[in-house]
Amino acid sequence: MAWRFLRAGRGVMARVALTLLVSALPTAALRADPARISDLLHTGELFDVLQQEGLAYGDDLMQEIMGAPGDALWEREVSDIHDPAALRPRYDTLLAEGLAQADQPAIEGWLASDLGQRMIGLEISARRALLDPSVEEAALWAAEEADAKRDPRLAAVRGIMEAGDLIEPNVMGGLNANLAFYRAMAEGGAFPYEVTETDMLADVAAQEPEIRADVTHWIEGYLFMAYSPLSLEEMTQIAEFNASKSGQDLIRAQFEAFDVVYEESSAALGAALARRLNGQEL
Repeated sequence: MAWRFLRAGRGVMARVALTLLVSALPTAALRADPARISDLLHTGELFDVLQQEGLAYGDDLMQEIMGAPGDALWEREVSDIHDPAALRPRYDTLLAEGLAQADQPAIEGWLASDLGQRMIGLEISARRALLDPSVEEAALWAAEEADAKRDPRLAAVRGIMEAGDLIEPNVMGGLNANLAFYRAMAEGGAFPYEVTETDMLADVAAQEPEIRADVTHWIEGYLFMAYSPLSLEEMTQIAEFNASKSGQDLIRAQFEAFDVVYEESSAALGAALARRLNGQEL
């Protein structure tokens, strides 16, 4: 199973979309629907975390571009942009469209199992913990140490990443979100010089190697932390499900839904920052 998250990047550089994975033993499902699948994913809790990440990202923007923390008006604007009440309906609609041709009972069976729900809880708890920069730093360091020691658990995490094809879609999602952000900044007159579409495309493309390295490093650290209570056998089940057709259908539907949500929120944030740079009232 997969989840897609917005990761708050540092500076104008980007918010990285992250797919998380859930595994479970198949169970019978008498009926299934996208709304039920979204609820089983604890999407409400997910979007609460995304809002907190958005606030942290907005503060980073103020620090790097304005040289000072954002004020109450800026915080309110950023909070509204990432308001779950505004974002989730759009996401749920797009998710339902993406799952239209998928085997929804099979997907629901995985998500509804005891192991599936346990793993979702682990993922959300870890995601929330990573809002603390010190915890994030420790998680990334732990994965680096595991790599040096050739820890089989990190190898299992990398197997999950490969099975779910997590890197490439996340990189593309980050680049697309950055481009939406820059376009909104340019349209809002944030730059003291002309910035053409060609300029923006070149600038965003130049970020690709850094985003790829950041995504890979971060996902390894996150999943290594999130799945630490699980056995190697359970981690193998994660990889197997995500390599299956049902797993791939779910991952694809979530990527497609979150891509739109992230691009729209990135554009809104770019427009808000442009207004601030122009001295307009938020």
